Amino acid sequence: MMILAIVFSTTLYISNSDSLAKVHEQRDDIELEGIVNHVVDGDTLDINDIRIRLALIDTPERGQEGYMESKEFVKNLCLNKKGEVDIDDGQRRGDRYGREIGVVYCDGINLNNALVENNLTQIYKEYCDISEFSDEKWAKPYCN
Repeated sequence: MMILAIVFSTTLYISNSDSLAKVHEQRDDIELEGIVNHVVDGDTLDINDIRIRLALIDTPERGQEGYMESKEFVKNLCLNKKGEVDIDDGQRRGDRYGREIGVVYCDGINLNNALVENNLTQIYKEYCDISEFSDEKWAKPYCN
């Protein structure tokens, strides 16, 4: 039943958001693209086997409330679909686990923004000072 609710929520989000259709208008900053072939959790996925951590996004960890909801949301939105990454210029070296860090677009939909709009994440405030994305509309209210 929970998965059905997540699928419905994802479908509703995709069909109702005015901002989604226009994400391709000014995106010449894509540095990596491919197919999302694995979803690790709500803030980490693989595109062509390259591990990506979503910039400024902090979803619940395994065993915490909300873990499955955020992971299923990402799976429904991204798995086996085209993924594009704008790597965070402020975190170019990746993280301690060797992951690239950035904003991910799944079939043109800004995943970072989608997680925030659906209350499935918190903003990782520790990185607001170094992330190039801290002024984005989905992050700015939490970073300032």
